Amino acid sequence: MACRLNLFRSLFCVLVLCQRILAIDFGQSYSSSYRDLRLPRRYTEHDLKRDETSNHVNFHPEGATEGFYCHYPELNSQDWEGCNGGVDSRWCWLRQAQTNESTQRKGYTVTTDYDNYAPIGIQRHYHLDIAKHTIAPDGKPREARLFNGTYPGPLIEACWGDTVIVHVTNSLDDEGSVIHWHGLRQYYNNDQDGVALTQCPIARGSTWTYNFTMLQYGTTWYHSHYPLQYADGVLGPLVVHGPASAPYDVSYPLPHFMTDWVHKWAMEEFENEKDPKVRGAKADNILLDGVGRNKTAVSAYDGQDIRSLYPITEILPGQRVRLRLINGATGTSFIFSVDGHSMEVIANDLVPVKPKVVDSLLVAIGQRYDIIIHGLENPSAAGNYWIRTTPADGCNTFRNGDFDSTDSTSPDPLDTRTGILHYDIPNATYLSLPESTENNIADYSCARISEQDSLRPIVPWSISKTPLNNLALSTFYAAHQTKSEVKYGNYTHWLLRLDPAVEESGDINFHNPMFANFSTPSLLNLTSVGQGKNDNVVRLPYSSNSSDFIHMVIDGSLLPSTNQTTLNPDIIPRLAHPMHWHGSDVVLLAQSEQPFDPATSRDTWNYDNPPRRDTIMAPAGGYVAVAFKPDNPGVWLVHCHIAWHASAGLALQMVIDDGNGMVQNMLDDDKLDKLRGGCDEWKADLGKVVRHNKVDSGV
Repeated sequence: MACRLNLFRSLFCVLVLCQRILAIDFGQSYSSSYRDLRLPRRYTEHDLKRDETSNHVNFHPEGATEGFYCHYPELNSQDWEGCNGGVDSRWCWLRQAQTNESTQRKGYTVTTDYDNYAPIGIQRHYHLDIAKHTIAPDGKPREARLFNGTYPGPLIEACWGDTVIVHVTNSLDDEGSVIHWHGLRQYYNNDQDGVALTQCPIARGSTWTYNFTMLQYGTTWYHSHYPLQYADGVLGPLVVHGPASAPYDVSYPLPHFMTDWVHKWAMEEFENEKDPKVRGAKADNILLDGVGRNKTAVSAYDGQDIRSLYPITEILPGQRVRLRLINGATGTSFIFSVDGHSMEVIANDLVPVKPKVVDSLLVAIGQRYDIIIHGLENPSAAGNYWIRTTPADGCNTFRNGDFDSTDSTSPDPLDTRTGILHYDIPNATYLSLPESTENNIADYSCARISEQDSLRPIVPWSISKTPLNNLALSTFYAAHQTKSEVKYGNYTHWLLRLDPAVEESGDINFHNPMFANFSTPSLLNLTSVGQGKNDNVVRLPYSSNSSDFIHMVIDGSLLPSTNQTTLNPDIIPRLAHPMHWHGSDVVLLAQSEQPFDPATSRDTWNYDNPPRRDTIMAPAGGYVAVAFKPDNPGVWLVHCHIAWHASAGLALQMVIDDGNGMVQNMLDDDKLDKLRGGCDEWKADLGKVVRHNKVDSGV
């Protein structure tokens, strides 16, 4: 483990979590500039558990649930310094002398592959059961599909470097399922990604076991990637304990989960997405941590204990509290804020960032943030402040009208006061609602480009200006599903396509949405993938060179036949899209609300340590440019995380391969037997599945 416990020291060197702090974590040789990732606070004997037989110390990380410890048997006391009253004794880090010699695993060195390296942790087993339950998170009962009977599902918790083994049982009587581990790269582990491209759905009554190592750390979530199932409740939080880029005092063990909520079964609501007269699926309410309220209920408040009505976050004056934020909504991006408080952003999408203070934060669907709330020194006497999750302008559709911060289309807009920050001080009460005033927020849009661009990773990447791919042939264009007799189809989707002249000369139909075949996952059919008109495949060259990048432009400004500005918005709305990458983090080279210009736009791109994450927002009417390393072979999904749009086909699959069977060779006999066995179970059950008249993309 990390350090030997000395009961006579006032400072303890443990953060096993912090184990390889930056010297190892970020693949750089140690230098003083990388002490930005450090032990969040002073640790005491209470946080440690000595293993006398192995001379290791188990570590209870701040924010972990009761009884949870990190274990790192590969380390010993000689691996650490800065723990015995030496220079900067508040923090511990690995010795420079150890870094270059002892941290090479699987042929990778920490100087080039920080995101491919992790300490050796332990195995942790979790069991999830998907079944139907009736719940009423906002007072209106409906049948939901849940993990272990809860919404959100149970916390999956691990330490950096642990191997997590999750046994998922499908107890649904009418559907299959498949579970995705959002944001986890699944490095060289494509078959564990949990999508229809990599496995057949889990048959009814069957159990499927996922197995993956936590090469990253921070906050994320897991959810069904079976069509629209997570909109019915099949989602949960996932936390990997590790270093932080700023110190804090207290960390809440459960993330704040922002979602919208639909009172219908999601596949029923999806019919509205396909209906051009209805113009899209709608949500009915806003939930925070599985709890929803409405204005009528708030106005009828009569002094009840607020702990039974709202999610409560406890804080002390002057205290630094780490919160984890997740947007697991179906169709709504949120602006998160706490009345009267600023927040310090320290991570986005499993990437530690240089601390940035903001008064509110755009959290797009699929995105996650780690933030620190700094407690006020002199809070109000009542001690209660509203936590708000406000739908972002242009990134929401609700039954009672789209929410707009300045000109709502609803005569009775939703209540965005969804949680309460409560100070534990004398005279503070749990019997009164907050009387706090919303922060003065200048921008409620779902682009907030300057905010997104300001979040810089702690460990920099320098991006090559010369991509491996031909950028002119790797541009996303907004398109629409079409029928032969209808000029504009039923619903918006995107698709990766070649230059229009190239496509037309090859008689390629570039209007097709992606449509996955559940019974023949692409990973098991690599020779034929791409031959179907709805495959939407782009093949990219594999490279292990850390300086090699793929560049892509997601362009929301053009259509095949005309400019977006000439189209009737009642037919084709200008929508921003949160795009999510499987298997890769992407860097944000540029994000603009102006149309993409192939001749001039690239001159404005940032190649020096751009923002890095796995889910980015493509602005309406503009474009976003990204780059990523093609170092993770496999079949990977890229899709809009508006679940209605993903089910409508706004997705593509990337095949990253070396051209010599690299992807196939990663599948040993055991993996192949497991995948094929799962498909046999699915096919045998297929004719008995009541609700498998698949009318969506399958992703």
